[in-house]
Order: sequence, then C-alpha cells, then structure tokens
Amino acid sequence: MPDPHFYHVAGPFSLAELAEIPDVQLAPGVDSSIMISDVRPLDQAGEGDLTFLSNPKYLEKFLTTNATACIASRKALNKFPKGLAILVAENPYKAYARIANKFYAPVSGSGGIHPTAVISPSAVVGENASIGPYVVIEDDVVVGDNSIIGPHAVLSKGIRLGKDCRIAAGVLLSYCYIGDNVVMHNGVKVGQDGFGFAPDATGNIKIPQLGRVIIGSNCEFGANTTIDRGSGPDTIIGDNTWLDNLVQVGHNVTIGNDVIIAAQTGISGSTVIEDQVVIGGQVGLAGHIRIGRGAQISAKSGVISDIPPGEIYAGFPARPRKQFFRQMAILRKLSNNKGSET
Repeated sequence: MPDPHFYHVAGPFSLAELAEIPDVQLAPGVDSSIMISDVRPLDQAGEGDLTFLSNPKYLEKFLTTNATACIASRKALNKFPKGLAILVAENPYKAYARIANKFYAPVSGSGGIHPTAVISPSAVVGENASIGPYVVIEDDVVVGDNSIIGPHAVLSKGIRLGKDCRIAAGVLLSYCYIGDNVVMHNGVKVGQDGFGFAPDATGNIKIPQLGRVIIGSNCEFGANTTIDRGSGPDTIIGDNTWLDNLVQVGHNVTIGNDVIIAAQTGISGSTVIEDQVVIGGQVGLAGHIRIGRGAQISAKSGVISDIPPGEIYAGFPARPRKQFFRQMAILRKLSNNKGSET
C-alpha cells in the first residue's frame, strides 16, 4: 500500500462516481452506492479496495481476491467471484490508471514564492504558480498558471513555460518554449548547446547553435534527460510524448506525438521520429535518419538507417525483428556445431 508518510489518498468515492470516468461502466446488478477507499493489487486488496484484472495469467488471484471491487473486461463477467463488484472497461489497465490518479492526484501548488527565489522584474509568473527555494527566473521568462517550479531550478532568459507544468529540483531550461501540463523530473536539462563542430586537422571548429527547443503539451521527461537546442532548425518534441530517465536528444531532432522512449537511449542530431513510435532502453540512433510512424525498436538496438512505418526492428545493426531472431538462431546452431566438433 502507498506509504501515507509520502502519499495522500483522496476519497472515498462511490462506484457511481468512479463509473463517470471515461471507459468505465458498472456491471449489471452492481450497487452503485458502494464506497471505495483505496486502490491496491489483486493479492493485496481488501475490504473497501478497488483492484484490476488486465492479464489472464492473474486469473487465479482474481478469483481469490478480497477486494470490494475490480476493473475487468466483459469476458470476466462470466468468471468473477461472488460478492465482487465489477467495473467494466475495454482497457482495464488504462481505466485503473485513471481511477488511481483520482485517488492519488499530483500534489497541487501552494501558489507561494519562496523568499530565496530570484525572479527578474521583467518575468511574468502566472496565477497560483509555486516557486521553490533558490529558483532563478531570468529576464522575460513567462511561467504559466498553476505551474510548480522545484528547488534550484533555473529558467533562463526568454523561455516560455505553459500552465499546469511541474518542474522538479535542479532542472535547467534555456532557449525553449514548453507547452501545458509538462512534467520534468529532477535534473532535466533543456536547450543547451548541441554537439556541433567542423572537424579540422589544425583544431575542431565549433558551429554556433542558433535554434531552440519546442516542446508540446502533456509530455513527461525522466530524471537527468538532456535535450539539445537546434543548430539553426529547432529541436521539436510533439504532444503526449514521454522520455524516460537519462535519454539524450541531439540537436535538430524532431520527435512526433505519442512517442515513448525508454531509459539511456541516445538520439543523434537531425533524426526524425514520427508519431506513436516506441523505443526500448539503451537504443542508439544515428543522425539524419527517419523512424516511421508506429515503428518499434527493441532494447539495445543500434539504428543506422531508416525504419519503415509500423515495423519492429532489433539488433545491431537494427533489422526486422523476425530476421534478427532467425540470424541469432543460425549463429547459435553454428556455435553449437563447432563446439561438438571439438
């Protein structure tokens, strides 16, 4: 269960209130006045708790759960244990996420400005924005309504931050425009110089980085992720895109909407990642390539050329996953044969 020392639970809520959430309906015959106090996993839930079933392999736990209510698909209506109230959802996991967010909503800002914060007279801080200790907000910065700026964050000259954003401790923002409802975890750096230089036998020559970073709305960036500004063209990240911890985005990169990128992935300059792409952890992408809409890249892959839309790639160099697995099987067979000969 969430530790109340760190997390505050809202509610209780009736099943009728929870059924108002999108993609959630009461199963036939369920008492809508039943009150729910918390959310917990199937095997930990008890009286007053709501749980969920999204994977058939947890059916046994579903049949023995002590929860008061459960979110499940319509198929589960033929199997649910007696006395368990069912909320029906097309996607139970997604519905559970929405309900859990109702019980454990993000902490709201106080609207206060800490006395140690340094804020330029030309900066505009929106209504109910919260500014933490030792924050620096430079000239001509705009901070949107209800945004929260954590300790030691630096918002450099001229940036624009939308409303309802949550900027954690140690975040540095420069040369960027950021949309609404964006979350940046501890140590994120946005807008620093891109890695641009002209090689020369007598000494490398730095290329000025004269672009910006443009970030859409409803995005989230994990701890210590870095996003370089463009060299002339901008670095662009679309709406509803989430980057995990320790992701590196090079200059002039364009990332579309609804993209998911796991930890320790590195994206070289001028690469284009189209909408709804999913990239596993520790993937490396070369520069000036295009990843097509809806493509998926397996963890630890090395991508050195374009990937068509909708394809699943793996390996180094990355290639279609079925081809990768066939080649790995052949290599294992050859290795086993060689070992038997010796």
